[in-house]
Amino acid sequence: MKIRRLATLALIFGLALAPIRARAADEDKPLAPGWLSLDGSVGLLDNQIAAGKSALEKALGISIGGFLDSSYTWSSNHPRSPANITGRYFDKDQNKIVFNDFHLALDKPEKDWGVGFHLSGDFGRTGELLREATLWGKALHKEPSAELREAYVTTTIPVGEGIGVKGGLFVTTLGTEILPNPGAYNDNISRSFLFNFGVPLRHLGMLFSYPVLKILSVNAGVVTGWDDPYDNNHQPSGMWGFSFTPMDQFALTSSFIYGPEKSNNGADKRFTMSHVATIKPFDPLAISLEYTYGHEDDASLGGTRDAQWQGLAGIVSYGWTERFTSALRAEVFNDRDGARLGGNFNGTHANQTVGEVTLTGSYKFTKMLLGRLEVRQDWSNEKFFKRGRSNADANQTTLAGQVIYTF
Repeated sequence: MKIRRLATLALIFGLALAPIRARAADEDKPLAPGWLSLDGSVGLLDNQIAAGKSALEKALGISIGGFLDSSYTWSSNHPRSPANITGRYFDKDQNKIVFNDFHLALDKPEKDWGVGFHLSGDFGRTGELLREATLWGKALHKEPSAELREAYVTTTIPVGEGIGVKGGLFVTTLGTEILPNPGAYNDNISRSFLFNFGVPLRHLGMLFSYPVLKILSVNAGVVTGWDDPYDNNHQPSGMWGFSFTPMDQFALTSSFIYGPEKSNNGADKRFTMSHVATIKPFDPLAISLEYTYGHEDDASLGGTRDAQWQGLAGIVSYGWTERFTSALRAEVFNDRDGARLGGNFNGTHANQTVGEVTLTGSYKFTKMLLGRLEVRQDWSNEKFFKRGRSNADANQTTLAGQVIYTF
């Protein structure tokens, strides 16, 4: 699959699933006036940054993109020692203003050399947590606040309509939500349970894709497994999937991964599948529905019982104006055998179900400066969410705010 050249980013954040408009900043249509508009101040800086970036891209022959991200999250349970919000990962820090990320991405299109590349990294809390989650380091603390997110090359084999090849370190194809990229963010500030516990984050390996029809493309490849680039059992995992887009208003993407994931154990296998339907009845309404299922051999009750998990999520996003968008997410996630929701290898939390409802509002102060506010209600069928130092509760309410500046 060819990498799109991003000449000058004028990133318009509306619906998370809306396309990125990549035209010269001075040619872009300005946003409609807004009461909270900062076009007369920060907007002037936007234009200067866009012009400078465009000149640098032209000189280097590569596309440059990125963003700065800072947020604050408060939990009604006030978890302490450590102050980590239960069930969260990239937004787990309670009652702290956190510099999440300085993300930088470099892209080179295939058309110049016949081979393209993508290189991106995260600097800040996101980089630290991404490194821990994908097991680059031996310890899950004191990790450096910088991490290489993706590093892969692409090319197209001239057979039929062209076989796309992507090899290296890349984010997963499973699930609805993503690790945010310039101009492509999740609808909500917080990540879903399905994102945190149901699917992997990224892989090291090679993936092939082919457009069978104009409305159908397929992909398949081999990777070292879930998250950890190091092959911990000397056996690869297989990935495959398809994308079906019969019309502009509907798309279905299904992704699968199968293989051993336990250290030094090639016998026990893990299988995960994720199906995501995107429905756009009319502009600016977008709906996404996800069903994810996972199964792993001998992953519960001390390695004597198979584990199974599954979840269903839906997101409705609506752009009320050019500047203001709201998104409502609801989900239910079941961890039947206690293998995904936190160290329940001995089966102490079997058949646990968690769910949440999240409402997020987003406002574009300028084309590059986005602010968001969120309220989220979590629940569980047992006392799962940490409260104070040592207690637990079956419910949890969180409030969050976020500022993102894209360049």
